[in-house]
Amino acid sequence: MLDLKATSGLPLQLADDGSLVFGAGVPTVEPAARSLAEMRQVLADPAASGPENLYYMYRDVARPEDREGLKAEDLRYDITILMPTRLGPEWNKTFGHYHPLAPSGEYYPEVYEVLAGKAIYLLQHRDAQGRIDDVLVIPAVPGDKVFMLPGYGHATINPGDEPLVMANWVAGSFSSEYGDYKQRHGAAYFALAGAEGVRWQANPNYGQLPEARVVAPLCPEETTGLKAGRPMYPDAVAHPERLRYLIDASLYRGDWAGLVSAR
Repeated sequence: MLDLKATSGLPLQLADDGSLVFGAGVPTVEPAARSLAEMRQVLADPAASGPENLYYMYRDVARPEDREGLKAEDLRYDITILMPTRLGPEWNKTFGHYHPLAPSGEYYPEVYEVLAGKAIYLLQHRDAQGRIDDVLVIPAVPGDKVFMLPGYGHATINPGDEPLVMANWVAGSFSSEYGDYKQRHGAAYFALAGAEGVRWQANPNYGQLPEARVVAPLCPEETTGLKAGRPMYPDAVAHPERLRYLIDASLYRGDWAGLVSAR
């Protein structure tokens, strides 16, 4: 069992089988599982072998006493567990999706936090013609907070031999859009296992692609309302109004692009 309290701020543990164990005061949430069968359409090798389920999504995790304040701000806290496995030449990953436009006319953003393991967040932006004009690669380790910038689609990769556990805050009132990832059979790049960890292979279904930019996550408290080096759950439940930019991106007090910087 891996204790996740220090990184999540909640009495949670990761069992040896990759399931989440809920401690006192946090109601158990049944996860949705993403199966290998569902993922084949976005893999570099659709015939790859692997475990039946590749990752688990625990949506709307919260203490009962926190729910009223979070609901009033339309905020939802999720935890995703991405199992350590390879799918043919490719590291395990999430399906990938975009966020829709909010009523404000801005795309919904999202913020992730790594609780255990290693992550690579792969973000991609479409221009007005639907072509990819920017690709970001953001490596992250426990304690790192990574923002899914408005208008960027995103997928997460587990490039390690341990489960990746990550949490996210997101607006609770929208549904993710998977269509582009289905149509193009994955993200703009595939993360293949290489001699030095990850070898990036362009997805030929996108045509010409920009070179991926490797960037570092940033979390300035003065603009994000979240403290670096501290679990984001306690900060958000104490002051959920500070995360209103997740509902309306125009309320963000800084430059969204400033949340990542070149490595």
